[in-house]
Amino acid sequence: MPAPSAPQAVTTTRLTVDGTPHQVAPVPAPAAANGTVTTLAASEWVTIGRLFFQVPNKGTYVCSANVVASNNHDVLATARHCVMDIATGQTFTNFRFAPAYNKGSAPYGWWNWRSMGWRVDDTSPGGDNAFIVLSTGGNTNRHIQDVVGGSGLGFNWATNSYAHAIGLPASIDYAVWCEGQPYNGPANGVQIPNCNGMSGGASGGAFIVNYNPADGSAVQTATFFGTWGTDSYFAYYRDAAWQVYNGAQNA
Repeated sequence: MPAPSAPQAVTTTRLTVDGTPHQVAPVPAPAAANGTVTTLAASEWVTIGRLFFQVPNKGTYVCSANVVASNNHDVLATARHCVMDIATGQTFTNFRFAPAYNKGSAPYGWWNWRSMGWRVDDTSPGGDNAFIVLSTGGNTNRHIQDVVGGSGLGFNWATNSYAHAIGLPASIDYAVWCEGQPYNGPANGVQIPNCNGMSGGASGGAFIVNYNPADGSAVQTATFFGTWGTDSYFAYYRDAAWQVYNGAQNA
């Protein structure tokens, strides 16, 4: 299925902006046709994946993205700088995503995009949130959430919960993670100390809390921007991200 030739913006529904915490529960993948219980359970190791895209006149680039629970079963969470250049306003195109990607292997197939949205309220790294809406695709031409499940989401949550970060550095081309006690960083972001391994290509990866080691499920509350100082930096989900997400999940 060909990707759109130009970016399409999602419609943002105006919601109450008051710092109220919001939660979207993780959604497991459906049970198998024979009625057995799925083993996917929205595991972060399955929902995280590789995002390819084109920067006009520059070539193909890579980031990370994560399938998150949504009304339309089609939404990825990633970083704003993986979908557009906030300094120039240039948007990128031809997004393709593979969940559970590992060194070129895409066990569930590839999905193409149909729209996207990003934060415009804060041009600093603290506002580096975006959401991409996918078309049906993959090996079975289905909604991606119906294949791998979707991570939970938390907006305006406390920033001091023990956290993990997961992404796919381009240098090794498979998912890695780190963990630690986050602290409040500059520009309303959060940071994890000594978060080694989250290098280029891991941008757009997931900052997760409430990780369940039994099934790999978790709640995403921020996206990976890069390194600030010596520690990893994440753009936290606040009111503006909640509004962009709602536009995406209803697109």
